[in-house]
Amino acid sequence: MKVDDLLLLAQVHKAGSLSEAARQLDLPKATLSRRLTALETAVGARLFVPGASRLTLTELGEQLAERAARHDDDIAETRQWLASREATPQGRLRVSVPAEFAMLVLAESFSRFVRRYPKVELEVDTTPRRVDLFNEPYDVAVRMGPVDEPDLVARQYMLLERGLYASPVYLQARPAPLTPADLAEHDFVVLTQGKGMYKKLQCGRQTVEVDVHGPLEANSIGLVLAMARAGGGIASFPFGMVASEVEAGTLVPVLPEWSYEPLPVQLLTASRRLMPAKTRAFIDHLFETKPAWARSLAPDWVKAPPLPIPTSTPDRK
Repeated sequence: MKVDDLLLLAQVHKAGSLSEAARQLDLPKATLSRRLTALETAVGARLFVPGASRLTLTELGEQLAERAARHDDDIAETRQWLASREATPQGRLRVSVPAEFAMLVLAESFSRFVRRYPKVELEVDTTPRRVDLFNEPYDVAVRMGPVDEPDLVARQYMLLERGLYASPVYLQARPAPLTPADLAEHDFVVLTQGKGMYKKLQCGRQTVEVDVHGPLEANSIGLVLAMARAGGGIASFPFGMVASEVEAGTLVPVLPEWSYEPLPVQLLTASRRLMPAKTRAFIDHLFETKPAWARSLAPDWVKAPPLPIPTSTPDRK
């Protein structure tokens, strides 16, 4: 016995005639009649009174039609519920994103998103591993660098233009490099994940390979930032992430006319088809609230000469 045929029985009972039910269902009358006959065969009993002048259900047919009608109402309510969910972003949204990128770039956008869509519960997972969007309950993953998973749908969110920076404390003790070749005489604070990725500096069409070495290394860009700020050495950062540091004078651009190849940031989903409203709204929101520094070219201070460094050493007491 097919559930769809039971629902057809309910529709025929409600319409009062086979012809009207066929019209409402947009089905050929012969097809509807054939399926109702198949339903009688599956039930093993007559559902319609034979020979009646108008469509008349037997007692069993009436009872079965009433039960089916209740399910039909439930299905209609479920369809309305689904349509409502489609129209209004709601429910739990799980996002995988690198911890420091979430903290330094996306934290404000995340907060604005839940204020904008109060029916969405945003769960941010900063797990460093690459999550499996097909087999784990994640809706969106923010990925740094190129994507080598062709089955995923990737949208480029921004390009991170990376430059070199150091603290005034470090540059008081070491002469500021004037050319890329001078970097060989300097110490670096190295991001572990970036080793091997950032060897070439570029300035227009010029490209120079640079050997980046310690003595400090960490797998957290937040810690790299703190150690560079404290004078541990020169470090590489996306200029937008350290804009406030440069404006406050705690970091200084080094060789500001030189930079590394931009690093793409991708938004990944398992599929673009049948994407829930909450996921579409989240992705649209991220693009709408993209930081100003990621919307345009590097600000003036990136291309400007380094800030002046004090030549005298502060008195130590």
